[in-house]
Amino acid sequence: AYFDRVNLSVALADREGFLAHFRLTNDQRGLLGSAFFWSYALLQIPAGWLVDKYGVKWTYAIGFFLWSITSAATAIVGGFEQLLMLRILLGVGECVITPGGMRWIRFNFDEKRRGTAVGIYMAAAKVGPALGAWLATKLLGTLGWQQMFLIIGLGSLAWLVPWVIFMTNDDRAQEAEQKKA
Repeated sequence: AYFDRVNLSVALADREGFLAHFRLTNDQRGLLGSAFFWSYALLQIPAGWLVDKYGVKWTYAIGFFLWSITSAATAIVGGFEQLLMLRILLGVGECVITPGGMRWIRFNFDEKRRGTAVGIYMAAAKVGPALGAWLATKLLGTLGWQQMFLIIGLGSLAWLVPWVIFMTNDDRAQEAEQKKA
């Protein structure tokens, strides 16, 4: 998720490729830079409700699939309006990250270790963009902006397979057990 957030920032520095292709104005660049956060911020509470109602496994998997495909789709769009819509959709997919992550930590770490788990989680939220920007820059420089979006977006899906296979969807059962105790 944090790789997908920074790939546009890297692409916006590509004057000969990305910017020349879309002929973006400064205002359009600013809108694209902020569009992700509109939906991401607006949908945090509904995402939390969905995670509470349906559990972490599948709500997170659906969000993950959406943001990965959305990121990859950036490679094939042809205009500003399409780019803007994809950035909004990226926020829709990623809005589940924090509510889902916090819920998972709550039900999988005892109270005495939750602070450390949250610290690691939040550190990853900073390391991800740092590594993502580096990777996006390398991909953009060697393969171009379209391949950068495709590789980061579709490559992220490799993580989704083990998530679906190995992650249990038992946070609802754990919640019920805690209420009994």
